[in-house]
Amino acid sequence: MTRFFPTVPIGVKIFGIATSMLTLLMGVAYVNHNRIAQVNHELTDIADYITPVTEQVAKVNVHVLEQQVHFERVLRFYETEPVNLEQVEQELLSFEERSRLVDQEIEQAIALSQEAIENARKTPNLVEFARLEPLLEILESEHQKLHDRSLVIFNLLQADKREEAQLLGEQLEQYEQDFEQRSQSILFELGEFTQNSTLTAEEHEQEAVKVSWLLAKVATGIGIPFASFITLGLLSPVKKLIKSTQEVERGNLEVQVPVNSKDEIGILADSFNTMLDEVRQKERIKATFGQYVDPRIVETLMEQQGNVDTSNKQVMTVLFSDIAGFSSISEMLTPVGLVNLINQYLTLASEPITQHNGVIDQFIGDAVTAFWGPPFVGETEHAKLACFAALEQFTQLAKLRRMMPDIMGFRKGLPDIKVRIGLATGELVVGNIGSEKSKSYTVMGKAAQIAEQLESANKTYGTNILLMEETKVLAGDAIETREIDLLDLSDRDKPVPVYELLGYKGELEPTIAQLRDRFEVGLKEYRQQNWEQAQSHFKACLSLKADDVPSGVYLKRSLLQK
Repeated sequence: MTRFFPTVPIGVKIFGIATSMLTLLMGVAYVNHNRIAQVNHELTDIADYITPVTEQVAKVNVHVLEQQVHFERVLRFYETEPVNLEQVEQELLSFEERSRLVDQEIEQAIALSQEAIENARKTPNLVEFARLEPLLEILESEHQKLHDRSLVIFNLLQADKREEAQLLGEQLEQYEQDFEQRSQSILFELGEFTQNSTLTAEEHEQEAVKVSWLLAKVATGIGIPFASFITLGLLSPVKKLIKSTQEVERGNLEVQVPVNSKDEIGILADSFNTMLDEVRQKERIKATFGQYVDPRIVETLMEQQGNVDTSNKQVMTVLFSDIAGFSSISEMLTPVGLVNLINQYLTLASEPITQHNGVIDQFIGDAVTAFWGPPFVGETEHAKLACFAALEQFTQLAKLRRMMPDIMGFRKGLPDIKVRIGLATGELVVGNIGSEKSKSYTVMGKAAQIAEQLESANKTYGTNILLMEETKVLAGDAIETREIDLLDLSDRDKPVPVYELLGYKGELEPTIAQLRDRFEVGLKEYRQQNWEQAQSHFKACLSLKADDVPSGVYLKRSLLQK
């Protein structure tokens, strides 16, 4: 370097290089700071306002459900003679307490929305919060209407005007549906709001990372030609910074760059640490909201590069499961016990679905809807994986039964939990479906309706899992089944075969395999109207397994035809 600018002292040259580097660092630090500030604003809105409002609305749903349970109990007490006024009074007090909690939670949600409107730094967030506040006020008004109508019914019951109370009770059901739809709509909007804010924060964070990488490359490129003028004290923090950025690239967000100086490298290290702190905070928030939005769906939306309206039709498999007799079970439990039971059941039921790459579409009370298909699984794999997840539901159900004493707090008189499942395969529309303001990544089509029909058909045949022929064919030799009946399904011109899912291929007990084969022969004789031969086969099935409901159903049918 001494041959360049020979008349210029080396100190001036170094000073010039240092000045250039300082200018570069300050510019990058400024841009980096702006990006980090944008990420911080988004994360602050999520952490301070969106998440608390979502929690309040979720609590409202829980407490309204508990309020409905107390209301139903009061109705049952008045149907029992003589009326136990002490129990009625206790339930009324519990009803009013839940109502007070709901009012407080809605007011807190409104207050948070108002505070967010005052403090929001992003215009889109300000607009969204401004739109959310009147929706919460409408929700508050509808809850008051629901509460007042309940009190009128209580007064009519106390005056022994039960017919009038029954008429008002039917109107109250409509109020309850309106309130539930309103609260769910708000939760969907909050979920969409959170997702958009998270994606925006992620974009800003990626820009900050790119700037940091640019800085590292420029600093390295300039430092190499003048390495003889750079002290070990300057090289050491640069190496540490480069190592830290490489750790981040590999996914390690727990690194921390030591800040040992106040020069440009120190400023960069501090900015890098600040950026990592924000990234870690964002990852924690993403992990929290991963309970509401499947991470694979978020990745799919990101790969679409903002084209969130992309929808397509493809062959997929849908699972619909429900707890048998859940209404009766819910009447046995306290509100807290009911919520604990539902939460634990849904947790266990979700595990086989996610382990087999399924996407949980929604929870509807005790019912679970899930689907399998591209791009989450292969075109030939979805039926098989759905069947595996359905079979493993009963392993999870056994776990739930063992956990029941701890969940419920007592050991005697535990409810018998049974699950029915329907599986259907067909063309479904999959994508972001909803209004311009709120969307949900879901599926629509006849197959979803058929899965629900098959779940309900289990009641008739005493089966656990029913599936349509398309599902059986696509699953191939991975499963064991038996044909149950020909049923009229929603999109078919004539009855089609429906099968019971018995187990994994080659894993049937010898008795069940023999039962399956004998039943198929009996079903063939039945359809050929050979009633005596059919009866003989179905009786043989019942001798193999006395509680085989399908055999009993066909035996009765053949006796009536004889």
